[in-house]
Amino acid sequence: MKKTKIICSLGPSSYDEDVITNMVNNGMDTARINFSHANKDEVLKVITTLKNVREKTKKNVALLYDTKGPEFRCGDFKDGGINLIPGKLVDIVKEMVLGDSARFSVNHPDCLNYINKGDTILLENGLMKLEVIEKSDDKLTCKIIDGGFLGNKKSINVPGVNLNIPFINEADKEDILFAIDHEADFLALSFVSDAEDVERVRELLKEHNSDALIISKIENKTAINNLKEIIEISDGVMVARGDLGVEVAMEELPFYQKEIIDEARRQGKIAIVATEMLESMKNSIRPTRAEIIDVSNAVLNGADAVMLSGETTVGKYPALTVKCMSNICKTAEKHLSYNVDFKHLKKDFKNAISSSVVETSNILNAKLIVAATISGNTAKAISNLRSGALVLATCTSYKTARRLALNFGVYPKVTNVYDTTDEIVDDAIKNAKEFMDLKENDYVIITGAFPKNSPTNFMKIEKI
Repeated sequence: MKKTKIICSLGPSSYDEDVITNMVNNGMDTARINFSHANKDEVLKVITTLKNVREKTKKNVALLYDTKGPEFRCGDFKDGGINLIPGKLVDIVKEMVLGDSARFSVNHPDCLNYINKGDTILLENGLMKLEVIEKSDDKLTCKIIDGGFLGNKKSINVPGVNLNIPFINEADKEDILFAIDHEADFLALSFVSDAEDVERVRELLKEHNSDALIISKIENKTAINNLKEIIEISDGVMVARGDLGVEVAMEELPFYQKEIIDEARRQGKIAIVATEMLESMKNSIRPTRAEIIDVSNAVLNGADAVMLSGETTVGKYPALTVKCMSNICKTAEKHLSYNVDFKHLKKDFKNAISSSVVETSNILNAKLIVAATISGNTAKAISNLRSGALVLATCTSYKTARRLALNFGVYPKVTNVYDTTDEIVDDAIKNAKEFMDLKENDYVIITGAFPKNSPTNFMKIEKI
C-alpha cells in the first residue's frame, strides 16, 4: 500500500460516479474542488456523488475546496479561447466582454490601473507572454511576444507589479461560507502572502463554527519570505508551482520546493506538491520520463501528498493517471530513508511517545503501527516522523478520519470510544488483523491516550 497521498481535482472528465470510484480504487485520497472553475450546481452534484463513492468503496475520501484568492484571470471567450499569434496586437479591456482575437476582459478590471507601458504580462502560468505597448483609461494594448491558445479563465501574472487585489473579497467569502456549509475537510488558500492572510480566514472559520484545516498555497516570493510564519498558523502548505514558477526564476523552483517541504516537516505540518506532475497524461496513456522523476523527487523530498489538476479535470485518462501516480509513489517510497530525526521536535508528551513509537517500530521492523486517536494528532505526529510501517489510525468520527487523508502513511478507520486501555488495545489488534494479513510473530506497535482527551501517553508492543 502506498504512503504518499494523492489529491485529485474534479472536473468534466471526472464528475461521473464510476470514474470517481475507479480513481479512489486506484489511489485517490482527497477530492479537490477548484472554485476558479466549478460552479455551485456542479459542486452540489459532486458532493452527492462523492458520498455515494465513500459508501461504495468504504474509504474516507476527504473533500478539499480551493479558493480563488486574489488571483488575476482572463474572462471567457466566444469560442472557448483564442489563438495568440506572435507579433500581433490584443487589447485587455476593463469592460466585461466575451473575448475574441481582438480583445478580452479580466476578472479584476481595476488591476489594469496598476499595469503600465513596458510591463510584461504572462498568461497561463507563463506559457504565453505579452508586452504592454500602450495604456489608456479603459484598456491596455499589448504586443504578443510568445503565442499559444488562451482558454477561458486562465491565469495572468504581472511580475514585479502589485495589483492591489484584496486577499478575501466578497466572492471568496461567499465561496468559503459555501465550503463550510458543504463538508469542507480542507480549505486551500490561494496566493497567501503572510500570516495575516491566513489569520483572516481562520477567524472567518471560527465565526461560523468550522474547524476545516487550512492549506496555504505558496505562489509568490512574498510568501517565500514569510514562509515560517505562514506555516506556523496553517495546518499544511502546498507548493503551487504554476504561479510560483512564474513569480520566481523557474530554475530556482526545485530549491524552493525543497525549502517549503523541509519547513513544513520541521513544524509537523502537511506538505503538498502540485502542478503539472503528470501533465502529459491529459492526452497520453503514459507519462514522460521527466514527470516520473518529478513525482518521485517530491516523495523523496518528504512530501505528504502530490496533486493532479488538469490531468483529472479535463484529461482523457483520469483513473489511469491516478493509478500511474500511485505506482510511482509506491516505488519511490521503497527508497526513502526511515531514520528518525529528533532535532526539530518539541519536548512534550505527544512527541516523546511518538518518537519512541517510530523508533521502536523501525528497530523491530514492525508490520503496523496502530494509533488510537480522537483528534488525529497522535497519527499526525507519527506520520511526520516517517516510520517504515504504515499507520492505522483508529478514530471515533468520520470527520477525524477524513482530516487524516493527507498525512503520509496514515490509513484511518472509524471505531468506538472505549473506557479502558485494555479495550483500546483489543480493538487495535482486531482492526490491525482486518487491515492487513498479519503472520505469527509479526510485531504491531499500539499507541494512544487514556483517559479520553489526555495527550498521547502510552505505547504497547504486541507480538502476533
